Amino acid sequence: MGATTILVPIAVSIALATGASPLMYALIVALSASNAFILPTHQVNALIMGPGGYRVADFLRVGSVMSVIFIVAMLIMVNLLFGSN
Repeated sequence: MGATTILVPIAVSIALATGASPLMYALIVALSASNAFILPTHQVNALIMGPGGYRVADFLRVGSVMSVIFIVAMLIMVNLLFGSN
């Protein structure tokens, strides 16, 4: 949440300077900041780590694939929604 708070105003400024949609840039920053699949930094991931017997290597292996899928899907959807503008 802290990264989003800091980066959204910067992204909006960049969007305004380049003539792009500030909403699109803010949306990309907000969605990217929620992409936390690689490390068990979220509370839910940390809670299931012990009882599930997961290690950080498990999160790296599965989370890297999930992060790539998330980024591709996010960019496709943002381009579909804002690409015609």
